[in-house]
This record gives sequence, structure tokens and C-alpha cells, in this order.
Amino acid sequence: MPSSLRHRQRSAPSVLPAVVLLAALLACAALAPCAAWAQAGAAADARRPAEVAQVLFGIISYVRWPVARQEVRVCMLGTPHYGAAIVDTPASSLGQRIRVKIPALASAASECDVVYLGSLPEGEREHLLTQIIGKPILSVAEPGTACTVGTMFCLRLAEGQIGFDVNLDAIARSGLRVHPNALQIARRKGPPP
Repeated sequence: MPSSLRHRQRSAPSVLPAVVLLAALLACAALAPCAAWAQAGAAADARRPAEVAQVLFGIISYVRWPVARQEVRVCMLGTPHYGAAIVDTPASSLGQRIRVKIPALASAASECDVVYLGSLPEGEREHLLTQIIGKPILSVAEPGTACTVGTMFCLRLAEGQIGFDVNLDAIARSGLRVHPNALQIARRKGPPP
């Protein structure tokens, strides 16, 4: 065998590790943005409950009941995905204290000033809304849940931010007064700046 051929055979194994190393470096470089994106997504998911609580309490601050409330009673019904932050957040809004409770039965909704709706079977949700429609009880649906006809505010997650839609008919029937700023925020189809 000629010496030049033997030389090529010997040098080929040293090229292979270099190619593998280069491929590994390129793979790491390509995955680094993915890992950073995943970490950013996880951080956003961790903040999401607090953001939902902030938007809920913000909506409450824009609402006036026919009879002034010293304490606003917020009842969480169904299975709320973001409920822990609502319960854990000490809240007061423009001099109103906010007390959060989790009633055992949806029929207790008449004892609430605000009904925060988590996941509920459709039949239960409709039954609950028929009990509170026309009464001064603010209804807010959690992001990711069905927003049915009688719900006043429907929270939504869009482009990583919490926004909400407003049902003006349901608000008008309730006797509640909602500050026009809340309606303007809803029209923007995004959260306040």
C-alpha cells in the first residue's frame, strides 16, 4: 500500500471527532434560544396567576354597586385555574376591602358581590348565571373557560397578556355601574399599558 494512502487513512479518524464536535456546537447554539424561550415561557406562566388577580381586582375597582359596599365579597365558583393568587392576594380597591371566599355550592352566589367563574360543566354554569342575571352581582369568567351569554367580563389570554371582553347587555341588566375607562380598555383588545 502506498504511503500516501496510509497517511490518508490515518488522518481520517482525526477529522471525524472535529466534525462531531462542530455538529454538537451548532446543535447547542441552535438549542440555546429554545431553552431561553422555554425559561421565559415558564416565568410568564408563573406570573400568570398574579396577573389574573390584578386584572380581576382592577375590574372590581371600576364597578359601583347600587348600594355602596364597604367590603366586596368575591366568590370563586367551579374549578379556577388561577384562583390561588386571588385568594392569596391581600386586596383593597379604592377604599373597598375585598374578601374572597370559596362557597361549597353555586347556590351561594346570591351572597356574593362578585362571582369569579372557573371551569364548570355547561349546565351548572347556565344555572348559576340564571340565578344572578338581573342582580347587582358582577360575573367574571376566568381565561380559558367558556364565556357564556350572561357573563359580564370574560378574561382572555392573548399574546401572553391578560385582557378582557365586556358584555354590555349583562351589565345593563345588573344595575351595576362600570366606569367608561374599563370599557375603553376592553375595546383596545388588550390589557392596559
